[in-house]
Amino acid sequence: MKIRSFVCLDVPSDVKAHIEAVQAKLRHVPADVSWTRPASVHLTLKFLGDVEEARLQDLGSALDEIARRYAPFEVVTERMGVFPRADRPRVLWIGVGDERGVLQVLAADVEEVFARQGFAREARPFTAHLTIGRVRSERSARELVRLFLAEDFPRTRFLVTELLLMRSDLRPEGALYTPLHRAPLRSRA
Repeated sequence: MKIRSFVCLDVPSDVKAHIEAVQAKLRHVPADVSWTRPASVHLTLKFLGDVEEARLQDLGSALDEIARRYAPFEVVTERMGVFPRADRPRVLWIGVGDERGVLQVLAADVEEVFARQGFAREARPFTAHLTIGRVRSERSARELVRLFLAEDFPRTRFLVTELLLMRSDLRPEGALYTPLHRAPLRSRA
């Protein structure tokens, strides 16, 4: 059996509450948007796709290997953005960064370790972000983007303490995410 899965970082409830507030302000725009349920918001490090269930234990071990190299570190929500561009919006997102650059190094490490596990490398550069909505058509999309980018999302700091191997089950009401493996950060340094 194959399980759709990905590697991610969880996001604390206060960040999810801020996202819910932004979404509530934008819902009056008659745009065709699939809003991410705030409870489901996460920071994806690597999408794996459909994985044989028999491989999950090895992937959890690979995640543990990565996690042992990192101490918990702080990140902060930053700017708001749109993929691919504001005049052709498909994804509305909140950026995440850190002063020391640990997040970029961690993402590159995940990419490298999972490439050795046989997963294709991501062609696009890593952009740390939280997806809050997916634009499905051009209807009112420019107005939505204008209002979204004018929002003042609070800079919120939070501590990254673990990596997650997550299961994704696609449902008509939205994806359901279930943790398959938790790998606590615990650098020996």
